[in-house]
Parts: sequence; structure tokens; C-alpha cells
Amino acid sequence: MDSPPKRQVLVCQYRTCLKDGAQKVLATFQQEPIPNVTIKASGCLGLCGSGPMVVVLPDNVYYWHINPKKAQAIITTHLLGNTQIQSIMHPRLHPNK
Repeated sequence: MDSPPKRQVLVCQYRTCLKDGAQKVLATFQQEPIPNVTIKASGCLGLCGSGPMVVVLPDNVYYWHINPKKAQAIITTHLLGNTQIQSIMHPRLHPNK
């Protein structure tokens, strides 16, 4: 049986996202190991003003305005439950969702 593809979660730690609480978001993802998921602090993801930004790869899902509570929902629903959370996906990058 093939193991699921390894995911990577990028949490922007650049100026605007940091000002908006990205350190706490990153800490939420790092609190407990998530199977087959690597958590990384990233530089600017090019969506300043939409942050804190979180990207799940290889799914290519961009979540915006993330706080620790939403980060916990991403862990539970997307990373562990394999269901993307439409309501917090960036609307410009994920139209009609």
C-alpha cells in the first residue's frame, strides 16, 4: 500500500504577516507532529495584506487571514481529514469555491 504524499505547510513569517500574528499561527502548527506533514516558516508569499498566509503543498491551497484557531481547523480538517476548508481559502486564488 502506498503511503500518502508528504505535505508541506508554509507559514509566512514576513513583515505584514508577522505583524498580524503569524508567529502564533506557526507555533500552533508546530505544537504536535502531524503524520506526513512538514511545517516550515517561509518568506513572503506575495499576498501581503491577506495574512497571515498559510500554503499547503502539494495541494496548492492558499489559506488567508489565519489565526491559531483557524490553524487548528486546518490541521484537523485538511491535514488529518483530507478536506479543504473553502471558507478560509484565498478567494482570488480559489475563485468559485
